[in-house]
Amino acid sequence: MQMQLLRSVLCCVVLTICGLDADAYRILFMGPFPAPSHWMWLEHFQRDLLERGHHVTSLNNHPTKKPHENLTEIILNPSFDIPKHFPKKNIFTMRFASDFQNLQLWWKIGELTTEHALQDAQVRRLIDSQDEHFDLVILEQFFHEAFLMFGHKFKCPVVTIGTMGYADNMDHAMGILTPWSVIPHLLLSHTDKMTFSQRAYNAYLSLYDAVIRRWHYMPLMQQLAEKYFGSAIEGALPNVLDLERNISLMLINSHRSVDLPRPSMPGLINVGGAHIRPAQKLPADIQSFIDNATHGVVYFSLGSYMKSTDMPPEKTEQLLQAFGRLKQQVLWKYENASIGQLPPNVMIRKWMPQNDILAHPNVKLFISHGGIFGTQEGIYWGVPMLCIPLYGDQHRNTIKSVREGYARSLVFSKMNVEDLVSNIEMLIYEPAYKQSALEVSKRFRDNPMHPLEEASYWIEYVIRHRGAGHLKSQGAHMPLHQYLLLDVIGCALLALWLAVWLPWRMLRKLYNWWAAAAATAQKQETKKRL
Repeated sequence: MQMQLLRSVLCCVVLTICGLDADAYRILFMGPFPAPSHWMWLEHFQRDLLERGHHVTSLNNHPTKKPHENLTEIILNPSFDIPKHFPKKNIFTMRFASDFQNLQLWWKIGELTTEHALQDAQVRRLIDSQDEHFDLVILEQFFHEAFLMFGHKFKCPVVTIGTMGYADNMDHAMGILTPWSVIPHLLLSHTDKMTFSQRAYNAYLSLYDAVIRRWHYMPLMQQLAEKYFGSAIEGALPNVLDLERNISLMLINSHRSVDLPRPSMPGLINVGGAHIRPAQKLPADIQSFIDNATHGVVYFSLGSYMKSTDMPPEKTEQLLQAFGRLKQQVLWKYENASIGQLPPNVMIRKWMPQNDILAHPNVKLFISHGGIFGTQEGIYWGVPMLCIPLYGDQHRNTIKSVREGYARSLVFSKMNVEDLVSNIEMLIYEPAYKQSALEVSKRFRDNPMHPLEEASYWIEYVIRHRGAGHLKSQGAHMPLHQYLLLDVIGCALLALWLAVWLPWRMLRKLYNWWAAAAATAQKQETKKRL
């Protein structure tokens, strides 16, 4: 009896394992952009897919700290050296760059990092492989369109993950024409209630982006795709523009509670906040430091790319003076073990568990560079923010945060000790900032399911339904003149013109004939009289 029971249990276990394996897919997951913050966000999606039993081949710049038996890594080595091309010292001294300069910067970074990654020997072997098989390609949607050719090579659907939020080209790839009258460009912080001048500028910037992207940037991506994939794939390569239109699903780092409402498609899924998890236990020294802070704690971090150790010495000194004047304790993510003479209320660490720190109820303020991931964490945990933006989307994020009422901002190059102290104290002691932070937090947390769980569901959905072409509009593949019904409008106008012109032409001919006949009759009558 016991032997029979044991056999039944073993049978159930085997069937369960086989069933799980039957639903396990092979996924190529790619994050070629070297910025640590981007990969720290993307890795949450990769880790969840691994936990669901899928086999993941990961192409990125950062080896995982948590190995998994189903994970195969292709680590780009050496990683693209961003500071070599774009020195950090320039970022600390520059002011807000123009929107057109930022666009050109992104295109250039996209071109350089794409070619750098495609030159890697391991990536070349993947491109040249003949026996590899994948059920899905997942790619960060950040100016690396040549990588879409992997979907063509492996004859599988493509899912992209947009780290920075929505861009017009994402709409176009899904069959939507972005309404520039109410949807500001990705770079802009406007609301959907734009003035005439804002709408005019938004249309100008958006049109510039669309034209240069279509006729300059995407041809560069096509050249790179043909250069590195041409010898590995038989026949003519498809255009990357067509590959972009064939993307099955786009997971966008956006959230309805803090971003503007916009037209959508079933294949556009908001996953803002996917990286935020329940708070974990803090290291003992940090836990004690926060718990024993009578007046609360201020947390300061410049993120994962720009480091506090890179700051000009005079700015470091200003921060130390300002922090020393506060009643609150200060946690500072500072990447060296020492910073010189520290005020007694300041603790520095090379690494800080940011999400877990912000979750602590005794944290009163988050001093941030305004990066999108840290901003979302601050919003989720209802912590007021002092934003000191440095570059890129940080300016846009900061303006939006200030407008929502839970943040204030400073210009890094102009800030001084008095500004720092007064803004910190205002954010801590004026209750309106905390109230606004809690209100936005409540909206941000109100989701039918966790964004990461939703993302994984739709990723598996695309595989199950072989690309799920029904998630996008046929408008993605239509020429602009057909999408806008210009051909129909043209025919209608032609028909209207003919409907007016032909009768008028006939009446005019009849009138001329009648007038000629009358004139002839008149002449004949005159002759008779004579």
